[in-house]
Amino acid sequence: MACETEKYVGRVVVLEYAIGCGDTLPVEADWKRIGSMRSKEFALAWDNIDTTADDSIGSLRENLATFQTLAISGDGLAKASGTNNLVELTKHFVNPTATNGQPVAWMRMTFPDLTFTAFMLLTTLSRSVPYDDAVTYSLEAMATGSDFGLIVDDTPVPGPAPTSVVVAPTTANITTPGGTVQLTPTVLPAEASQNVVWGSGSPAIATVNNLGLVTAVADGSATITASSMADPTKTSTSVVTVTNQ
Repeated sequence: MACETEKYVGRVVVLEYAIGCGDTLPVEADWKRIGSMRSKEFALAWDNIDTTADDSIGSLRENLATFQTLAISGDGLAKASGTNNLVELTKHFVNPTATNGQPVAWMRMTFPDLTFTAFMLLTTLSRSVPYDDAVTYSLEAMATGSDFGLIVDDTPVPGPAPTSVVVAPTTANITTPGGTVQLTPTVLPAEASQNVVWGSGSPAIATVNNLGLVTAVADGSATITASSMADPTKTSTSVVTVTNQ
């Protein structure tokens, strides 16, 4: 089309985090966007050693690559509401009990062409508070050891916008203590992203995990909702009735 361009600006690049350990990749629902960012930096470099010897040819030094160093950094505007997930990330940086005392997290940086995912050590998280300007924050992270290393994927081409979500079954019963039932979502059209977010309207009666598995807690009825991640206004529900708990 006449208005398309191969160039793009920095605001279309998305930086996300997922708190967890390096032996398990986050599922899609775990990723949270670091919002209100004004700059993002991605720097990948090879450490190298000088291997020049008396058998080297010519006047150029010989070098060998040893290890990669990956750094991600950025800054943005702080929000009083904390809706950009900065509060959670800051608390984790200060007191990383969820990751055994190490301030680590998965980081994902999505460009229009490539998506980079790595397990990283958060090294710096600061706030700048000038009296006559906006409050800003900045962060820096360095890649560290994991079971997966640096993952580089082609960024998927966005599919069509979701038009509706269907959950099956629409009603279900759990009659055994602590029993479970599996719900299955379908996002229409089929070419749209199938990622959904699950929620329970009555978690004291039944809970649901990020795979749609409902677990009974107490007698009663709970409405389980699946919302399209691409368009949260597109939802579907299932009513789960729990007895004999």
